[in-house]
Amino acid sequence: MRVLLHPVAITSVLILIVLSQPSFAQHASVERVPMVHPGIVMTAEQLDLMRDRINRGIEPQKSAFDVLKKDRRASKNYTPNTEHFEWGAGERDAQACWVQALMWSVTREEVYAENVLNILDAYSTLEEVTGKTKDLRIGLMGTMFMRGAETVKHTYPKWRPETEKAFMDMYDKAFMPTLMTRVEHENNWMSSITESLMATAIFKDDPELFDLAVYRLGIYLPTNIPLENGQPAELWRDIAHAEEGIGALIQTAEMARNQGVDAYGWLDNRMAKGMEYLGEVIDTKDDRFEKNYPLDVGWEIVYNHYHYRMGMEMPWTKNLVQTVRPEGLFRHTSLGTLIKGEMDKNRPVTISHWRLPIAYTGASYSHTLRRYGCTSPVEWVQEVEASLPSGLNLSSNGQVTGNIEAAPGVYKFVLKSSGTSCDPVSTTYYLPVKNLLPAAQVKASEPGLWYEYRTPHFGTDPGLDSFQSLATGSTPTFSFSVAEDEQYAIRFSGYLDVLADGSYSFQLGTENQSRLYIDDQLVVDHWMRDNRARIAWNQFDSKLGLKAGKHKIVLTVNNGNYDRHMLYGEWPSMRNLLEVQWKIPGTTSHVPIPQSALFNPGKF
Repeated sequence: MRVLLHPVAITSVLILIVLSQPSFAQHASVERVPMVHPGIVMTAEQLDLMRDRINRGIEPQKSAFDVLKKDRRASKNYTPNTEHFEWGAGERDAQACWVQALMWSVTREEVYAENVLNILDAYSTLEEVTGKTKDLRIGLMGTMFMRGAETVKHTYPKWRPETEKAFMDMYDKAFMPTLMTRVEHENNWMSSITESLMATAIFKDDPELFDLAVYRLGIYLPTNIPLENGQPAELWRDIAHAEEGIGALIQTAEMARNQGVDAYGWLDNRMAKGMEYLGEVIDTKDDRFEKNYPLDVGWEIVYNHYHYRMGMEMPWTKNLVQTVRPEGLFRHTSLGTLIKGEMDKNRPVTISHWRLPIAYTGASYSHTLRRYGCTSPVEWVQEVEASLPSGLNLSSNGQVTGNIEAAPGVYKFVLKSSGTSCDPVSTTYYLPVKNLLPAAQVKASEPGLWYEYRTPHFGTDPGLDSFQSLATGSTPTFSFSVAEDEQYAIRFSGYLDVLADGSYSFQLGTENQSRLYIDDQLVVDHWMRDNRARIAWNQFDSKLGLKAGKHKIVLTVNNGNYDRHMLYGEWPSMRNLLEVQWKIPGTTSHVPIPQSALFNPGKF
């Protein structure tokens, strides 16, 4: 039986900005990091491999396809329900969009591709998604529509641009507002919305939207699996909802991998630990938990990655794979047996990612490359086609280090890795380089921060807009000491004194909803109503490149929009928590921002 633990720490993710800069000796080699199409869950290579395995009768794809063919969503005569605003019909039609695309991919019968286009045509007239659970519906349906559209758009010669335009005009109005918003329900809801956000970013070929989805994934991985032993946050609610949340993360991580980001490896393979934890609870029929049964949420997908690609042993997940095979389509997740089951057996991964972390012009940079499948030491060399950005060097053991001297942009270069126990592999990498944010031209010399206090708390986040305050004044640092009520909101504002150019990392821990802004940019977003989502605050950070000098800093804290007693009973360490931390260049850990770095200009 599993021992239940309390949370610990670590991780990282990113997002952000491009400003103009004077001329440099070296300029970017490509406009942006390219996106792979098709690339939502399945790439062209993976679609071809799936079709080949089915045609050759290779298991488990053959049996999984035989089952799918009998599903009504796979019918050649499938017709979308004209009452598509109704919940059950809408979800079924979205699923059919993906299923019909898979049928087209395997059979190459045009009727299936046309069915996908017909579904998109039918939904182009949708005005809005309604109902109490509309945000969840959008999260569940969006990824299905995007998967089907992405697959057919990039493989069917008769794709209709006019259908795409009409459907995406509807989608931008009815779906995108929810996908761009942090809804109040966390864990499985926001995991599903993040999955649809990433699928949408890939279909739209939108790198900024993709970066936002990666950022969100970095938040919701520790939110759903906050403990190092893999214990899910929704464990005590019930197993089914815990599976749904982690299942959405798995689908999203697979998309990210197709686009060169290794989210599977984050937090020391936390997704593997989460699925192993659930696998043991389900396989042993642990009667402490409600709804303890397996759902088709991607057991095959996660096992294919960690076991076949990465060589990890996952005994409990292996048991669940045998239980659910062939894995069906549960709401917005899986068909895992068909699309990934044993797909990478005898195809171990060599390179896990090719998008490198953001670098900043004028700042130091360090990143360690990894090559898998070698038992001997690996040697790295740079190919001659394109050079590293000026100021960076590659060591023979895979360390990319230096001080960036190149202009902002995206740099493309090819590196070769080899060892005595493994064949040489040449990989094309992409490194985004951005400008440091300039310091503000202000003369703020008074130490501390300005605060604005109000009661009751906010119903919704005001962002950086002004609001009617009950009291204002100065405070030495971020503190709840100015609060006089159980339900209140505080905004702290001032300037952060940065002593050196470089990449800074920020963490924010509060017992309540909060958002941290630097130079009017949202840097850390913990505006979560579900209090369980905040227990993992020190497992997520956000990086920002800053020039030396003073930078505007704003923190909004919203207290009282949740059941505090439930939080304290389960996580007493969260009581009155308010930690604003940074990691400065040249250091390895986060520490509280000192009072000496905060300056009060009065009200902005």
